[in-house]
Amino acid sequence: RALTPPPRVRIALAWLTMWGIFTGMGMIAVIFSRTFGPTVTRNMVLSWGFAEVQTLTVEEPLMIALGAAMPWLIDRLTANEVMAEVINDALGSSIGACFSTLRSMFGG
Repeated sequence: RALTPPPRVRIALAWLTMWGIFTGMGMIAVIFSRTFGPTVTRNMVLSWGFAEVQTLTVEEPLMIALGAAMPWLIDRLTANEVMAEVINDALGSSIGACFSTLRSMFGG
């Protein structure tokens, strides 16, 4: 506990780290721009922007919705004994196959 920095120092280090990352990424963008030319740089920045928009508008909301709906969905599916058995068997065989693959990969 004696080596833990005070909160102000941790906050300052966090901001300094973020600014360092931001500056490094900016330098990489400028170096790419000067190396590849304006057309390639424009396409690169547009693809970055498209990827960011896709992540924020499609992927993240979908992951949040799936995370919120999954407990309800599993509860509904396992309420029926037959479906519960099917899911149990599928999960058991999938997990078993995963472990056997890992065992064969790492020589266990």
